Amino acid sequence: MKHTYTTLILLAACLTLQAKTSKFLTKSRAAQVTVIATDASGTLHEAQGVFVSADGQIVTDYDALKGAVKATVIGANGREWSVRYVLGANSMYNVARICVSLTEKEKVEFLTPATQSATAGTPVFVLPNAKADKKALATTDTIAAAEKFRETYDYYTLSHELSERQAGCPVLNEAGELVGLVQLATKNGQNSYAIGARFATDLSIAAIDAGNNDLRSIQLQKRLPDGEQAAASYIFLLSGKDRDSTQYMAYVDDFIRLYPASASGYVMRAEAQAAAGNLPAALEAYNTGLAQPGVAADELHFSLSKTIYGLNQNPNYETFQDWTLEKSVEEAAAAYKVNALPVYLNQEAHALYAAKKYSEACEKFLALTKTNLRTPELFLYAAQCLQMQEGTPADTLIALQDSAVNCYSRPYPREAATAILMRATTLEKAGRTRDAIRDLNEYEHLTGNLNANFYYEREQMEVKCRMYPAAMNDIERAIRLAPTEPLYYAECAALNYRVGQTDDAMHYAEKAIELAPDYADAYRILGVCLHDKGKPEARKYLQKAVELGDKLAQNVLDKMK
Repeated sequence: MKHTYTTLILLAACLTLQAKTSKFLTKSRAAQVTVIATDASGTLHEAQGVFVSADGQIVTDYDALKGAVKATVIGANGREWSVRYVLGANSMYNVARICVSLTEKEKVEFLTPATQSATAGTPVFVLPNAKADKKALATTDTIAAAEKFRETYDYYTLSHELSERQAGCPVLNEAGELVGLVQLATKNGQNSYAIGARFATDLSIAAIDAGNNDLRSIQLQKRLPDGEQAAASYIFLLSGKDRDSTQYMAYVDDFIRLYPASASGYVMRAEAQAAAGNLPAALEAYNTGLAQPGVAADELHFSLSKTIYGLNQNPNYETFQDWTLEKSVEEAAAAYKVNALPVYLNQEAHALYAAKKYSEACEKFLALTKTNLRTPELFLYAAQCLQMQEGTPADTLIALQDSAVNCYSRPYPREAATAILMRATTLEKAGRTRDAIRDLNEYEHLTGNLNANFYYEREQMEVKCRMYPAAMNDIERAIRLAPTEPLYYAECAALNYRVGQTDDAMHYAEKAIELAPDYADAYRILGVCLHDKGKPEARKYLQKAVELGDKLAQNVLDKMK
């Protein structure tokens, strides 16, 4: 009797729950959708989903969308929509948020996420599969356990195991609110779970998500993050592969639609078109932006100047309309006229230099040294401009290079190496060889791992200054770094002969000949050494040098007669 009474109580409870379910079941079922995704191979993947807003937002399984290049949503009434955007995705919890585009008058039923978390013992209703018969009843269940993750969101354990067809189905509370989405147990016979609805509906895209692997695995277009700066950053952070896709231009078009007065969208569109070789489309993008009220024209002029400049650096560039270096100069000047930023003046200076207008370029570079853009490179650029003009005094060049070096504090950082090397070259040409050597010593200290040619060049300077021990060290180091280069052996032979080390000179000359049998200098040095030693075979080597075109060897032979 007691058992029968308990059964009656449970049956009554079940009937009560079913009665409550019937109040919102029809409306809730109308919010359900089927998501059909197609991957690159043409394979179809299907998942449950549910509308969660009046503007067409849907939460569904991530797994079905992974790899998707196309996705279609089928509503309860058979209506079909193409997925417009991915709004967020998370592979760990197998959930994604997407949306479709609704017409102005189109309305859809949707489920509202529960305002409060469910607790253990809370009765819930699991809706049938979206494709189930319209008369199918919801499955009644209860929350067996409720946990928090990420401090805010809910993860529920249900009291029963649900069928595979119910994966991703909505879980509702007695008020008809969306508690979560069904997730099956990893093993048969275990309780099923539900990921909290608010986690799914809170999924979003931020600027840094341009590199998010979960989102990148879905090939559908993502909705840009909220806010102009975040949206622009998202597009900027897309990988090079993304930038080559038609989807990239769709992102740019979205940005322009959302922020028509922002120069960034037109710049991104124009630069992408120019990179693709579609210069007419690039020009159209620039002109469209410049005609847009309120747009920052300086940014567009600056971008156009850079684009034209870059094209003209390509030796195979065929001039498009008036896109010459002179046009690049004009556009940079136009940007500076609108907004006097040093970066625009810098662009103008580089364009002038490329156009071989060295005097004007020098003037701009020097003007930049008086702005917050002051860098050592500006002094070096100015020096380079003057170097391209005949008659510039060496002292003027050295003064500018001194200014570049003086931008750094001692002890010099590695970044100062270029300026120091350039100054060394100018000092050597000006006859200030010892000063040049000091700069080369500093350059070696800053960089290290230098090649053989560096030590050969410094050795040549050291010989001029009669710094023979240092010169010997450098030429021997050059040989160690390039042991098959005959020039270095011949130079070492000549240096050894100069300091009276005849035997060593002969050794290095022989090695040079071994490496290069037609090396006239080596035969001459060897012949001279043998002559000094009174060896009759000296004439043979000197004669060989003469045969190879060495006039100095002929002079030695003439004196021997």
